[in-house]
Amino acid sequence: MDDLQLWLVTIKAWYREDKPNNITSLSSIIATTPTALFTASKLNNPATHQHTHHDQQEEALAYWLDGCQKICHFHSKQQPQLAFTYIQLPYAKLQALVCDPQQNATTKRWGLKKLDTIIVTLLEFCQNQQQYSQLQSWQQQSRDLIDLHVIFMAAQQHLNLKY
Repeated sequence: MDDLQLWLVTIKAWYREDKPNNITSLSSIIATTPTALFTASKLNNPATHQHTHHDQQEEALAYWLDGCQKICHFHSKQQPQLAFTYIQLPYAKLQALVCDPQQNATTKRWGLKKLDTIIVTLLEFCQNQQQYSQLQSWQQQSRDLIDLHVIFMAAQQHLNLKY
């Protein structure tokens, strides 16, 4: 069993426990996510293993993204900066994944669609924080996020619109 398979078993076990407030454990799992989740290096294996790894990668990415969102939601009121990092983290990791020329088209397509979803989540988060504190800071953060997302997607030649 490789690192990715072991990590996938671990996060699935966390979900089976059905203890949504056990965020410390989930945070540890997210912090130990294997780099293989975000790279295509294993995709160069013989054809019989490509499909299996691809399926595991997709499943693990979905769990990882959901885990990040759960941690963000848990911390959103008490520690908004920490919560915000758990939305920024998947955004950055998915940007890198989409830019990896070794990734297959399906994974890139999934990543691009998720980036569009995450940018909305980031903007909503900033909007919600404006009612609590530092209005100017969160407004500027929103503007910066929009500008940078547009630049990034333009560099992707708007592939998110082609899939």
